[in-house]
Amino acid sequence: MTTTPIARHDVSALRIEQALKDIRHRASSYWHTMYYDRYTDELPHRMRDALLDHVAARTVADPEPDTEPSSLVLRTAAQCALGILSLTAYPYGDQHVSFSLIGERLSSEDLEFGDNVGEAASAATWLNAFALAVVSGIIWERERGIGPMLREDYAPDIRNGLPASHLEPQSDPGELAEMAAVCAYIAPAPGLPSEWPSAALCIPTADERAEAVRQLDAIDVPTPDQRLLRVLLDDDQAAFEQALEERLVQYRESAPADAAPRSLLPHRTIALAALAVQVHGWHLGTRSAYLPQELLQAPESAPPVRC
Repeated sequence: MTTTPIARHDVSALRIEQALKDIRHRASSYWHTMYYDRYTDELPHRMRDALLDHVAARTVADPEPDTEPSSLVLRTAAQCALGILSLTAYPYGDQHVSFSLIGERLSSEDLEFGDNVGEAASAATWLNAFALAVVSGIIWERERGIGPMLREDYAPDIRNGLPASHLEPQSDPGELAEMAAVCAYIAPAPGLPSEWPSAALCIPTADERAEAVRQLDAIDVPTPDQRLLRVLLDDDQAAFEQALEERLVQYRESAPADAAPRSLLPHRTIALAALAVQVHGWHLGTRSAYLPQELLQAPESAPPVRC
């Protein structure tokens, strides 16, 4: 394991400068278009990406004076990702998507989604929502029930073909296996909200771990994050840190020349490192600007994980 911090790839100064500018106004503009003009599938994606670009750019340069905290911008990006998951899984269901940065929301009480939704939730949609819920910390907000919904509602419905949608999901088999494995890190929450566990995350049981390993090992060509998740399931810190370093180096070397600012914070990889810290209880020696320490830690108010 190297002691030298793993450097990130370069992003153009112009793209960093653009990402730092007036994020509240740009987020408000996306919301205004969705609310007052017409909802289209691309708008919440573009809003999420703009928010993530801004958060990542702030790890390179200072924002404009009086810009809201990065944590609030990241929280709003996570809300976008969860909103995308909800809208694309249940287009005709009750929707309440909040945007904390701008104090606004999208609600099915005010808007009709339904046939206007042309995107079907997939395992990739789920994995992005989970990762941002973890790195932003909002998965720990018990009253929101994010973990229970991800594990008990969204994941089964994606596996079962989205029974509440008019659209057919198109999930990659490897990402379905990845989703199933990650689900094992979410605390089971059967029954009423009053019966839900206090901790949102948990160590997979032996049976869950064995099944997750079986499914991941069956993937013909696993992605780098799927390989990293497979190592995490072995509960071996040294092996995980070696795999994490290899993943970050591979990620840096494969970055395109015109990479977006958000590429500086690979949220799905960061989420796996956060599981290593928050669930396995490891103090990672791996150092990289790709892995901001504040994104690896659970909120101070989070209850301990029961291992």
